[in-house]
Amino acid sequence: PVAPARPRAMGGEDAWALFGSDDEGTDGAAGGASKRPRSDGPPDVSGAAVGGIGVASDVTGAGSDARFGAPEASHTTLYDHVSFAAARALWSGVEGRPPELEAFVAALTADAKSRAPEVARALRAHRPEGDAAADALLATADALARCDWASVASHAKAATDAHARQLDHGNWPHECWQRSHVLALGSRIAGSLRVSEKENDVDARDSRVSAATISGTTDSNDGLGRVALEALAMVTLEPDPTNVPAWLGSAILLAEKESVKRSRRELSTTKKTRSRNSRTETEKVSETKTTVLPSVLPSSLLAWTARLDPALAVARVSADATSPAAFHDLFAKKNTPVVIEDCVSPSRGWAPLERWRDLGEMVAAAGERLVPVSFGGHGDAAGDAAAAGSVTEMALGDVIRDFIAPDIAIRRDEEGDFPAFDRAPKRVAYASQHALFHQAPLLAKMVGVPSYTLGRVKADRGAVNAWVGTAGTKTALHRDPYANLLCQCAGFKYVRLYDARETRFLYAETPLCDGNENTFTKSAVTVENVDVSKHPLFKQAAFVETVLSPGDALFMPKGMWHYVRALTPSVSVNFWWN
Repeated sequence: PVAPARPRAMGGEDAWALFGSDDEGTDGAAGGASKRPRSDGPPDVSGAAVGGIGVASDVTGAGSDARFGAPEASHTTLYDHVSFAAARALWSGVEGRPPELEAFVAALTADAKSRAPEVARALRAHRPEGDAAADALLATADALARCDWASVASHAKAATDAHARQLDHGNWPHECWQRSHVLALGSRIAGSLRVSEKENDVDARDSRVSAATISGTTDSNDGLGRVALEALAMVTLEPDPTNVPAWLGSAILLAEKESVKRSRRELSTTKKTRSRNSRTETEKVSETKTTVLPSVLPSSLLAWTARLDPALAVARVSADATSPAAFHDLFAKKNTPVVIEDCVSPSRGWAPLERWRDLGEMVAAAGERLVPVSFGGHGDAAGDAAAAGSVTEMALGDVIRDFIAPDIAIRRDEEGDFPAFDRAPKRVAYASQHALFHQAPLLAKMVGVPSYTLGRVKADRGAVNAWVGTAGTKTALHRDPYANLLCQCAGFKYVRLYDARETRFLYAETPLCDGNENTFTKSAVTVENVDVSKHPLFKQAAFVETVLSPGDALFMPKGMWHYVRALTPSVSVNFWWN
């Protein structure tokens, strides 16, 4: 069934009793993947329904506020939200002063000595990896006390490996696993930084001595950026800010700084291999252009979107006329996707769209922060094959300056008002699915928490992610274990949706960590370039589609398959919840 042309009185404000407020616990309205039976006949694509997915219609109508209650007058920014409490605690200890390695290591060593024995005892109660994790954690604490930094890095990595293997058998069964993982990640950072410090000392004393002669050098330095980002991710999952160690903010900042330095050193080496005369036109033109994303679609893309079938369009409603209770009754409870227009606006706690368009503000607030970057898309097989080592870590400012700004500058058309994005850029880069706002509190103050998340955005049961990239980024067809609200802050994206009942046509791959309830499932199909010899059934899958513009928010029920492609450089924020 699709949403009716006019809202019905299906509980009105009583719907609030089903999903509660941001400070309550149980969730009675988390959307599940659609379990409605599929008709044996061909899918209806006549404009009424496609595979049970709602299509464009007027679902608000006159009097909807009276029936369901008007949208809330006040809105909470992410920075002030309850789910951000751990991030506020993380950075409170390092505000206004640079982190110091000596102080961090001393605090970590004391913390490990105090807590590791108790955490290890708790770990041993769990199978199959509890003993391995406990042994590695205790060995890490002992190595910290002895200042044996190569051993610290080695034992801490053994601990994090044991933690990862436990996840192959389901969610971590007790909070002791989180505590152990944070101690191990902090220890890996300490070990790597101390070994790097020793390398620098050796180089300073005698440039003829190879840093590789230092025991443990290579292993301890591997993956420092990933370790820092994983430590940040652990904070995003922590509902209790008192569980955030006082040393963790310094650890993350120090690791990010070192990782950015290494990234820039590698980038500088790459650039030196080119002569100045052989610089690409993209590099030359980027030096004189600002990084402002387009506010309208170029004519070529307008013509393309005009050819999209209206019968396959996702339903659209206005945020001004759709209360959270109406959204719950008409869409969330029915597992029906919808685009909510003007959801990203100052009246709902967000910074103005003009601020999101100008990435200079993002560079000023978080340009030196480390972000994961994929080249060729996010989970996009074609892009991954085209780029060796397709995922790395680098400073957000470098992503914007080296990839997004040139992408905009090289495409400016004769009108000079917006770029002509009628083709994918040569260098596709995506800082995707990243907890950027937990890294950069100034940016968190630009994000409003939509009331359409129904009070369910929780640190331990969801996430808030940033997606920043060039035109041409793709997120492969997949489904999430969460309800999802994708908010478009700048630029434009094409999204295609498939109901859960279409799974038999989508060639779902076996997910990693299949026993973990937070597992994402990916399709093997390349949506816009299908290999019909490998995936002949895919053409039978019914879908709906939409183009997201700045200010739009797309609700996708839990378990709904979706594919996303950026039509222009883009900034998006998504909220997951259960």
